Amino acid sequence: MPPQRNGLADYLMAYLPRLAAEHEVWVVAASDQASAVQAARPAAAPWRVLDEAGFRARQPDPEALVLYNLGNNSDCVYMLDHLPGCRGAVLLHDISLFYLHQLAAEQGWMGTLMDGWLADDGHAVPRAFVRRDGSLARTPGLLYQECLMLRRLLQDAPGVLVHTRYAEGRLLGAVPSLPLARLTRLPHFVAPAEPLPPARVAEVLARHGVTEEARLLLVPGFLTGNKMLYEILAAFRQVQAEGLPLQLLFAGEERPDEYALSRRIADWWPTGGGPTVTGYLNAQALDVLLARADLSLVLRYPTYGESSGILPRAALGGARVLTVDIGAYPEFSSPLVTPLRVGAWLVDSLVGAMRALAAEPPLSPAERQARQQAEVDRQAALSPAALYPALRDWLHRCAAELGR
Repeated sequence: MPPQRNGLADYLMAYLPRLAAEHEVWVVAASDQASAVQAARPAAAPWRVLDEAGFRARQPDPEALVLYNLGNNSDCVYMLDHLPGCRGAVLLHDISLFYLHQLAAEQGWMGTLMDGWLADDGHAVPRAFVRRDGSLARTPGLLYQECLMLRRLLQDAPGVLVHTRYAEGRLLGAVPSLPLARLTRLPHFVAPAEPLPPARVAEVLARHGVTEEARLLLVPGFLTGNKMLYEILAAFRQVQAEGLPLQLLFAGEERPDEYALSRRIADWWPTGGGPTVTGYLNAQALDVLLARADLSLVLRYPTYGESSGILPRAALGGARVLTVDIGAYPEFSSPLVTPLRVGAWLVDSLVGAMRALAAEPPLSPAERQARQQAEVDRQAALSPAALYPALRDWLHRCAAELGR
């Protein structure tokens, strides 16, 4: 939930008012986040905030359905304490919970349990990997452990919802015991940005050095190690050496432990003149930059999930969008989106796309606005309002599975 800074919070806020109009809704926040979530709750919001202690005190509630909004995100670690013992519907945003697995391991959650889980599953753990108390000292076979973690978290869920056919197939590979009747696929919504006053738009662009004549290349979202950042830098340095008038902006918060982007930029452009990194952007500022970009690069790989949230937002901005050809919301169809094959040739593909952009005449404001409106019209069936009935029906099926 806001003020948490992630796409899971944005996703929930698109549906929460609709859910709260039909049901009594309590939002369960992690203990260390509950006061901030309560303070950020709009005064007239038709839902209430509950901390973990309050949630535990109310369970089991024979009238209630628990909905887990689960992703590969540090804000979701607290759900691991509740999922095994409190059955609920799981809205799974990313079937790769590798980061969540690692965070849980650092906190001792996975290490304590995994040895027993593996034994239950018919696997013996070599003693070199096990401490005297039975917890894992090292983590062999992380991919298998991740699948086993998913299986344990989801095996009793009355329903699991994913966004894409790709995620559905990978999940069934990880959790083959999951009954097909409990697995549902519902696309990630597509929602146009709210219009902003021209002065606010100008302020955001000026703050990040985007001039009126700039041909803007944008890398939107958290700058994690799987966003092909090295390949983007290599391609940009090549076209910059050719004198092409392009500006590269990394529009998001850097994670230096995964990829030290700013340090790499400083190494490659020691005298300046290279790409810039904005740092964290709220949704409004990011939408301003997406609506100004000439080419957005949504290159998340490797992943077992999908870049389904940021990809539609990039297309709705009216820019051409490059993405990878695997796991990146393949059901999202738009003439603005071009998938690129992942491999040693990716840098050359990016260079070609950047050269093509530089050779095109810039979009006029009217052309950009027409592109944006055409995309909004094309994706009308993926709006939150259009998708909500299917989400609501899924929750009703989950409640029926639990006998509620």
